[in-house]
Amino acid sequence: MSKREKHSIDSMSLAIMKWPVLWGGLATAAFYVAIRTGHLQHPLLNRYFASHPVEYIATTMFFVGLAALLIKFLELFCQPKVTGQMLLGPYAERTVLIDECPEVLTAIHNKPARVRHSNLSRRLSEAIDSVRRRGSAEGLDHQLRVLGEQAAERSSAGYSLVRIVISTIPILGFLGTVIGITRAVAELAQLVGDISFEQAINSVVSGLSVAFDTTALALALSIGLMFAMFFVSRWESRRLAEVETEAEHTLIGRFRDTSSVENPAVLAMRQIGLEVAHSTDSLVHRQAEIWNKTIDAAHDRWNGMATTTEKQLETALSRALHSSARAHAEQLEAAEDRAREDRREILQMINDTAASAATQQKEMGRQTELLLSVVNATEQVLKLEDTLNNNLVSLRNTGKFDQTINSLSAAISLLNSRLGQLPDHAAPVHLPRSANSENAA
Repeated sequence: MSKREKHSIDSMSLAIMKWPVLWGGLATAAFYVAIRTGHLQHPLLNRYFASHPVEYIATTMFFVGLAALLIKFLELFCQPKVTGQMLLGPYAERTVLIDECPEVLTAIHNKPARVRHSNLSRRLSEAIDSVRRRGSAEGLDHQLRVLGEQAAERSSAGYSLVRIVISTIPILGFLGTVIGITRAVAELAQLVGDISFEQAINSVVSGLSVAFDTTALALALSIGLMFAMFFVSRWESRRLAEVETEAEHTLIGRFRDTSSVENPAVLAMRQIGLEVAHSTDSLVHRQAEIWNKTIDAAHDRWNGMATTTEKQLETALSRALHSSARAHAEQLEAAEDRAREDRREILQMINDTAASAATQQKEMGRQTELLLSVVNATEQVLKLEDTLNNNLVSLRNTGKFDQTINSLSAAISLLNSRLGQLPDHAAPVHLPRSANSENAA
């Protein structure tokens, strides 16, 4: 294997190791495996991270953005502290000729890999190569500023993935909310006619709570990534400013030209080139400002559309809930009317039953009075029978037949008067024949 192929393989391996999608996917898999296996047990984790498909996607994007920031942080942390004296030696004014630039570049490239790959080393190599190609150190300060601006642009471009993730996660959360609201409205329309309104509302509210959880999770994750990106980018900007200052202190005044007299035509061409460079620089800045304004306008338009869509969804949901509540109220009124009619019929039946029971009670009282009358008459008849028997005994003993006949007539008259008081439908009273009556006969 040649040295170039080995270098290509090493570069590819290093690029793969710096791939945020790889580390973000591995972190997401480890996170959800820990939740599923019970190593991370908390109701909020299951509610906000593992209860909706959109939450899985938002969490994956969060870990991808976090991996990108961690890679950037490690790159800054591993940057060695290199000074211009370590690369070019002690500073001595006008000690390096323009023709000696290749030797200076070679000396920088022969430094250890840790020093050679530092930001200051690359900045000095680019500036010295520019001096070598132009053949003059004039305008070196401007070239250093251009290199600093290019480094700042590369640094800003390094956060493009994180910016996309930060702007996409809230959209995903809003999408989860829209899906949840749509499903809740559909379920409400299906459940209103089958179950009670309270149960339907409880079902809809539980679905809406899951839907709004996606927006809450997305906003929290995007805020965390925004703060992390702010601190990392601020640290990188500070490091780039230190590199720019060190490069200016190292290179400004170090070079001198080999020719003592400048050609006027060359000076004029150099001046024209500098003016063209300044014009190009201003044009680039103006174009960048236009692009920024365009992006801001698109972002504002998107925010307006999102707000309008949210209001429309709220209006549609409110109308659906009002119509469902009205229909349920009408059903409740009809059911209440039917229940009122049923209660009225039941009350009428109860009243009829009570009247019938009162009539039966009166009839039973009358029958009881008749029974009491019969009992009293029976007792009197028994008394008369005893009196008759006694009289018969007295008659037999004394022989006063006339008196006995009179007493018997009076007893019969009394008996007839008592029996005449009984009702016509009363049962006849049969007196058993006793031994005294047989004796009397």
